[in-house]
Amino acid sequence: MSSVRIKGRWPAVRHKAFVRGFSGLAPYYLVNEFPKSGGTWLAQMLSDALDIPFRRNAPIRFEHSVTHGHFLSPLGLRNVIVLWRDPRDMLVSFYYHCYFLNEKCNAPLVRLMKARCPFEDYTNIRGNLPDFIRFITQTPASPRFTWPQFVRVWAHRPATVQTSYEALRTDTTGELSRVAEVLSGKPLPEGQAAEVAERHSFARAKQEAERARSPDAEISFVREGALGGWRRHFTTEAEAAFRQNGYEEALSLIGTKLFGERKANSC
Repeated sequence: MSSVRIKGRWPAVRHKAFVRGFSGLAPYYLVNEFPKSGGTWLAQMLSDALDIPFRRNAPIRFEHSVTHGHFLSPLGLRNVIVLWRDPRDMLVSFYYHCYFLNEKCNAPLVRLMKARCPFEDYTNIRGNLPDFIRFITQTPASPRFTWPQFVRVWAHRPATVQTSYEALRTDTTGELSRVAEVLSGKPLPEGQAAEVAERHSFARAKQEAERARSPDAEISFVREGALGGWRRHFTTEAEAAFRQNGYEEALSLIGTKLFGERKANSC
């Protein structure tokens, strides 16, 4: 491995080492998710609600703070909030993140995916999604584990706080209050969760992301966020790839309760 590549990976390696070593001491509140499940949004709201730092895109420090990551192994981790999202919505969002430049420096991932899993027309999401699902499940590149593997480790894991993107979108105030109280051991002041939810509403996040877009960004990191948007992109073949690669079985391990009234029915 070249020194340039090692230098490029060092911040992520350092971050994971700090979180594993000190999550129970600092302590860190770790929002742990498979990519594109809403982790940044939840981390920002928890930081605001609990009045502790979330140093996004900055070196981690030894301090009481919120942090965010994609951890498969639970080794050394404490104070973990496991965030779920309907895997079909996640897969569509992850496809966009893998193939279109955004303002969050995803160019290395886009280059990697276009080299390892190329398509003739990247905008043909309905046509490409089946092969994309098969690729990231059978030969995962970034992260180097799959969503079904993540489920088998983290679903209903003791001593974790479990929530979902769907629950947060459906009742942001109520679910944020619940998660914050479990973490801190005390309820938020009356009205605070509602104020935080308003400050971090999807509409505001979308506006801020659009303002921050660089000239070379093809899409915004905050793209759509709709519940059930996968239905516009999943074909019969994509549904088959979803089942055959273990997503439906893994989804049954989580259960439907975390997804609120929008039960994650099978395809």
